[in-house]
Parts: sequence; C-alpha cells; structure tokens
Amino acid sequence: MEGLFVATPSPALVEMVGAAGYDVVILDAEHALVSPETLQDMIRAAEVSGVAPWVRVPEHDPGFVLRALDGGATGIVVPHVRCRADVEAVVRAARYAPEGMRSLNSGRMVGHGRVDLATHVVTANARVTIVAMIEDAEALAVIDEIVTTPGLDMVLEGAADLSQSLGVPWRTRHPLVRRAVEDVHAACERHGVRFCALPRVPADVHRWRARGVRDLVLGEERSLAVRAFRSRVSEVRGHSRELRSHGEVIEHAVAAPEPVCLFSYDLAALQDHARAVVGALPERCRMFYAVKANSDERVIAALDGIVAGFEVASGGELAVVGEAAPDAAVLLGGPVPTDAELAAGVAAGVTRVHIESLLGLHRLSAAATAQDTTADVLLRVNLAGPFPAATLAMAGRPTQFGFDEADLPAAVHAATALPGLRLAGFHLHSLSNNLSPTTHLAMLGHYRDVVVGWEERFGVRAEVVNVGGGIGVDYAALDTPFDWPAFCRGLADLVETFPPHWREIDFECGRFLVARCGVYAAEVLDVKRTHGHAYALLRGGTHHFRLPASWQHSHPFHVVPVEAWPEGRPRPEVVDEEVTVCGELCTPKDTLARAPVARLRAGDVVVFEAAGAYGWDISHHDFLRHPHPQRVFLGP
Repeated sequence: MEGLFVATPSPALVEMVGAAGYDVVILDAEHALVSPETLQDMIRAAEVSGVAPWVRVPEHDPGFVLRALDGGATGIVVPHVRCRADVEAVVRAARYAPEGMRSLNSGRMVGHGRVDLATHVVTANARVTIVAMIEDAEALAVIDEIVTTPGLDMVLEGAADLSQSLGVPWRTRHPLVRRAVEDVHAACERHGVRFCALPRVPADVHRWRARGVRDLVLGEERSLAVRAFRSRVSEVRGHSRELRSHGEVIEHAVAAPEPVCLFSYDLAALQDHARAVVGALPERCRMFYAVKANSDERVIAALDGIVAGFEVASGGELAVVGEAAPDAAVLLGGPVPTDAELAAGVAAGVTRVHIESLLGLHRLSAAATAQDTTADVLLRVNLAGPFPAATLAMAGRPTQFGFDEADLPAAVHAATALPGLRLAGFHLHSLSNNLSPTTHLAMLGHYRDVVVGWEERFGVRAEVVNVGGGIGVDYAALDTPFDWPAFCRGLADLVETFPPHWREIDFECGRFLVARCGVYAAEVLDVKRTHGHAYALLRGGTHHFRLPASWQHSHPFHVVPVEAWPEGRPRPEVVDEEVTVCGELCTPKDTLARAPVARLRAGDVVVFEAAGAYGWDISHHDFLRHPHPQRVFLGP
C-alpha cells in the first residue's frame, strides 16, 4: 500500500491523488478544518478516482468514526493511540456485532436502502481498515498490548510527534526517535500486525522496503505541492529560470556591463550523475556526500534523497545540512570537533560520529550522557599501509588524522567502556583522488583484512565499516573518468568476502560526485608578456577558485571567444602559443593554468571545467576585497 495524507479540503485534489496512482488517500480531519459536507465530497472523489478513502479522525471520537464510515470511508486512522483502550473504543465504533457495536442505518453505505442491511453487515467489517498511530512516549511502554488489540489491522509510526513526546522536538532522526520507531516495528513483527512507515526521504523508502515493509505513507500533499511549486518557479536565490546550460549562463553574462566572473552549477546533471553512482553500488554499500567538497545549500538539497546522507566535518556544515536536508542521515567527523560541535551533533540526532583520538571519545561521551542518550561511534584509524599513489595521503605516513594503530587497544577499550558510547565499527579514509579502480579495490581488500583482524584481537564486531572517499577526478584527462561501473562490478565480488555482520559499507565521496557539475568562467582583462612569456590576466583568480593553486596543477579550460570590443582600444592577444592564465591578486601564486591556446584575446572568456568541487568553498574570498563572483544554479 502506498498512501498520501491530504489536508486540503478539496475533492478535486483527491481526484488528482487517485489519478497519480496512490492506493490510499488519508483525509486529515485531525489537523484540518473540514466540514462534514466537504469530507463527504472528498470521499466521493476518492471512490470515483479509484483510491481508497481513509479518514484520520480527531482523537478517538466514536461519533466521528461512525459518521466517517457511514459517509463511505473504508479506513479509520486513529492518532495518538496511547493504550489498548484507545483502540478498543474505535474498534467498537467501527465494526458491527459481534466484533463491535457500530450503529446501523440505511444511508449511502447501503445505497439508501438498495442493499439489504443484513448483507451489508456481513461484508462491512472486512471492508474497514483500522490503523493506530503511535505518536506518544507512553504508548511505547505498552506497545505489545496495543498491537495485539483484536480488530486492529495496521500500525502507523508518527516520528514527528514522537520526537516531541520524547523531548527532542522535530528531530525525527534523533537516536531516541529512531529507536522508538524500531521498537514499534519490532512489536508488529512479533505479533504479525502490518506496520506502516512514514518515510521522509527516498533513502528511507529503500531502507523500509529492504526490511520487508510494504505499507508506506509517502508524506502529505501540502509539503509535496510547495516543493513542486518552488522547483517550478525556481525563485530560490541564485537559481535561473531562463538559462538551461553553462553556455547560456556565460552568454548572458557577456551581455552584461560588468566583466564576466561566475560559477555555474548544473544541479540536474549533478542529480543524474549521483543517481547513476548510487544505482551501481552493490548491496550493503551506501554513498554519503562529503559536504566539504561543496557546501552550498542548493547542492545539498539537490542530493538529498539520492545519496544515503551527508558527511559533515564541522558545526557549520552540520547546520547547513540541517537547513537544506533536515531529515537526512548525517555522519559527523573532522579531526578535532569541539565540545559544542559534538553536543550539537548529538542533539541533531546524527547517525554516527567518527572519532580520531582518545580525548575525542571522552568529549563525545560527555556530550551523549549530558543528553541522556547513546552515540554510535566509528574509530578512525591511520593505517600503516601500503596505499596507492594519490594526490593527498591521510594515512600510511605521519599525519594529524586518525588513531595510530598502536593506540587502537586503548581506543577500543574507551569506546566500549565509556558511558553514552556504542562502538559501531571503524572508519578508514586513507587517501584522496585515487584514479585507479583496481588499486582502490585492492585497498578495500586490505581494509577487510585489518578490520577482521581487529575484531578477532579485541573481541568486537563491526556493524559498519566506512571506507571513506578518495575516488578521483583526473583533471588532466577529463575525457577518461574513473571507471565507476567497473569498480562497482569488482566491489560486488569483494563485498561477498566481507563478514555478513558488516551490515553497511559506507563511502563518503565529495569531488567524485560534484566536480563535473560546475564551471568557473572569468573574463580576460588583459594579455601581456614579460621575459618572453605570455600571460592572460582574469577578472577573478585563486581567491575564487583555489583548487589549481592548492594542488599545483594546470586546470583544464576552454576559451569562449567574444567579438564585441570597445572601438579605439588596443586588443592584445596570443596566437598558437603557451599562455599562463592568472588572476587579479598581488601574488605570483595567483595562477590557474598554463597551456597552449590557438587564440586568446582580452575580452574573451576562459571557462575552467570540472570546477564544482573544492573551488569557491576553499578559497580566500576577501583577499584584496575584490567583488565576489556571481553564482548561478541551473535547475533541477
């Protein structure tokens, strides 16, 4: 069953829900002011459009239950069920004897007398579905009594109100709330009662279906409509309604009076790429987005529901994910989170925390116990290696990252002994920008061997192994990307060798997901020569796009010729020779590329490709106080 809450008092809207293919429409008479006449028409609209009309009644009002059923409702959703008696009262009102004491009448349910009452009574009890919503902490203590109430057909989780009842208002992913929902599901499983989930992001749908849950309420029509309206008008700051490609963005900027200086991000292309990446992963493997690569809220919102969640490394990143993707799963890491950041993560209900030192474990323990909860922790370890060659190495040599393997015994002891902590597994992020699927698979095989050895040595079982990111982008050969399909085929075979109790193998990629969705474009302000070498000076530079200087590479670019030029001014150019492309800063390190060009003139636009990751976010924006670039987001 796939259902949808509808709170707008509109029969036409109910018809649209039926036309969209939902199985059930839950007409909300608890939170919406719906007149009896309008509710009756909404039920008729459901019947016409082929969707089952259920009604969420106010509290446990037997009189309202009777009127809804006599009006044609085929299901009753009971909010705030706190005890068995709440369900018994509704069953009594909703079913005829001997199962209940529903009052008889000869209204529309019997065709105003065309159907014999005795015949109607025989079929009506089986036709009605009674659903209990669990939204209160007191219900959890008696959940087995509730789900075994005779006449109850289904239980629907209510994580939003549960969060408030549990003292963590509106944090639907807080560990307390998640455990409560899991307890409700487990009780339904024990007693053979249908459990209905209320997934908040697509990843939740996949998670529940993987566990055999087939009854889902897929949100409410008002929030879905608002999201659709926002997407359609694209009025969110920085989005473009008219422009549909990077080329159009640049052409539009060329026509403006100011020199061209902009980032353009194609969010639709980003989503397509992310779906392909996630879709290729084998069972047990999950892809999280490393927010550090591009922390803009529009990028995060575009990836929400496609990736399994987000990896954050600071309180600031935690906050932006909370705004852009409030229901998403979050992994909190970073080399040295503060007490305040850990407390904020615990309060926000992060899924897991990656800890890199003994002091960090004590800090997390204090944060969790102060909030009377338990935090799942992964220990990040700086392995000895050897590792493949890559642009950056975080392990296999002295760095500030992770536990030294020699300190692992003390770390495991602390993670299993300190209050408020639960050791869930290990985190092994050893390098960045690996370009070889073969060597990356070999590294993951090495991870398997060392973690299995730790399990045997320390008597622990890892539920989760986080293998980090490190999947690369070859900026020198963008036409030959990392072969992700081949990597995933090899990964599927490798995962078969992982212990079955490793229920999750997490990736946390950043660059690989977002690099190619963006370009950085800057106008050539001047072309000059010194000591026999040509230089093109841009309106822009490393204060906007620091990646080339950070990695000391020549970033790939192409030239967009611009014919317009002020009459009477000289127009310097280079033709068929190497040029160094520089920015407007007072330092020789403000260099973005060095490459031969066929022709490059003052007034042309240089477009740096694959600039969606580690560009604007890592740059020293206000050095010399030049204006910031325009940032344009296309779609989705």
